[in-house]
Amino acid sequence: MLVAGWSLTKACNLRCIHCYNASGKRSSDELTTKECFKVVEKLKSAGVVAVNFGGGECALRPDFIRICERIKSKGIAISYTTNGTTFDRIKDHLELFHDIGVSIDFAEAGKHDRFRGKEGTFNKAIAALKVLVKERVNNEMVTCLTKLNCTEQELKKLHDLARSLGVDSWRLNRFRSNGRGTGNRQELALTKEDLKKAYTFLNRLKKSDILTPEPIFRAAFGGKYYLPGDPSGFTAFRIQPNGEVSPSVFLSESGGNIKRKTIQEIMGSKIFKSIRQRKPEGKCRLCNAYFHCRGGDAGASYLEHGHFNGPDPLCWLNPKDKKPKAEQGISKDWNVHELYLCTLYIPVKEKPR
Repeated sequence: MLVAGWSLTKACNLRCIHCYNASGKRSSDELTTKECFKVVEKLKSAGVVAVNFGGGECALRPDFIRICERIKSKGIAISYTTNGTTFDRIKDHLELFHDIGVSIDFAEAGKHDRFRGKEGTFNKAIAALKVLVKERVNNEMVTCLTKLNCTEQELKKLHDLARSLGVDSWRLNRFRSNGRGTGNRQELALTKEDLKKAYTFLNRLKKSDILTPEPIFRAAFGGKYYLPGDPSGFTAFRIQPNGEVSPSVFLSESGGNIKRKTIQEIMGSKIFKSIRQRKPEGKCRLCNAYFHCRGGDAGASYLEHGHFNGPDPLCWLNPKDKKPKAEQGISKDWNVHELYLCTLYIPVKEKPR
């Protein structure tokens, strides 16, 4: 199965200090509506089963709903990650979406708004989540895990907020130092000990067999996975606003432009081959979790080391320690991001069996 991430635009109404895409102004070379429709045909031909729209804020494009309608007509599931402030643009079209994730990085309005760069953002995001819960749209509260919110105190507040809202899932992406986040790395970047403490706390909340596409969490605490390692370049790729295609959502390196090449040609490019041909380096060579971890987050490894081979820069694990059970498998009602990137799901609302 293939999942495509699509950064439809760099336009954004916020100035989030961690933004991997450095979103703000719309690029002059963004794909036109007609070109987007052609991309949809290529996605269908390549067997793509789901698309995730993410940063910038895709709903700012006037043709966003038209593009979603075209994708939906092809039988492709649509996931959308939003900051919540543009919810009015999609609220009458919720039937188009398989799931919608709304970003909440702190349980307090002041902290969240400062992080996102605009006052009132928190309240709008909360309002959007409340509508999604009320309308029973598959939903996620999405958090970027940084130095600022990785403590047990902050995470507990966020989990309590998710429970009070009644959201389906809480999904966490750890901070990667790229885009606008590069200039704020000193303030935001996690240490190995930060990640260890955060994941240890989050593991106590994770009481479901939902997939764990985050390899380091899985290596430390066990879990299920669809494919070994990081989904990037295997089951997933990212289309940039101008049509360039990257193997990881967090990288700008391209395997080709989708306007001129097929997805098969792009996935056969050098950058895609290198991410699929990872080799154990450093302590990964001795680790008994390597068969399913494969060096952790490939994008994080590339940003830190300049290659995909690992080890994950935030891996705190001793390679010779006994590791918990990790097994391959997938449920029939999988979420799009389970096949898309190194992310961590914490189920909040119990689903009926």
